[in-house]
Amino acid sequence: MHTANTHAAGDLLRDGYTRITLPSGAERLLHRLLGESRLFFGRPTEEKSRYASTDFNFGYRPLGREFSVTADRPDLNDCFTLWHDRLDLIPNSTEIPELTEALLAWREYLSVIVAETVGEVAAQLGGHKAPPFEAASYLQLNNYAVADSDRDLLQDKHEDGHLVTVIHTTEPGLELWLDGEARPMHTAPDEVILMPGSVLTDLTGGRIPALYHQVRNLRLANRTALMYFVNPELTEPVHSWVTVPGATPVDLRDRIRSYPAMFGLPDVPAL
Repeated sequence: MHTANTHAAGDLLRDGYTRITLPSGAERLLHRLLGESRLFFGRPTEEKSRYASTDFNFGYRPLGREFSVTADRPDLNDCFTLWHDRLDLIPNSTEIPELTEALLAWREYLSVIVAETVGEVAAQLGGHKAPPFEAASYLQLNNYAVADSDRDLLQDKHEDGHLVTVIHTTEPGLELWLDGEARPMHTAPDEVILMPGSVLTDLTGGRIPALYHQVRNLRLANRTALMYFVNPELTEPVHSWVTVPGATPVDLRDRIRSYPAMFGLPDVPAL
């Protein structure tokens, strides 16, 4: 286990989140992807829509499809998603190789961080192993272009309903709920934040609570957020790492599969 990821696991168990500084090679991958993101989201909506699946789970998702709490307050961003390496699920993906290649390279790097960090948490809680996750996890680019909205929040207070989320933001606005208050938490150009979701809460028997967060509307144009939403693969039963003596272990897969419904999205797919 790399020392940095041991420290990250300790941060999760102690503070409920961790900040990770990227080495120079990973920082280049990140900024290559952010550059491709700006080019993609600068296209007209009708052109971006060529890369949207019919259920909006893969590729482009227009503003208004996703929400944090209620459907009448949609998140004020459009986005682009890539599940695992499944370019075949994104219509016309062969037309945007620069974007998809940058996404795949960034995902490959983040997968190592997640595997080592979550694996260390599992090991510290009784010698368990992290569940496989790559086939059920996805990258999402959020483009916040509605800078003049009168809403105070671009995204309402929520937790992501995943195992963990790895996030980088290009501009301020992200606020983490810590000790009962919303605290601004911007990422440096060479930094990501790893946030636990309710799946990790279930796996740790409540030891690590889901981290609630929101996005403040600071009326900044062209704000981008890049997330890696990590879910356990659902081909085998998923049980808590913390067992109660005499209790029958609960298979968490149905709960994990349905978490996206909280945000108006389809179930976690079987890829």
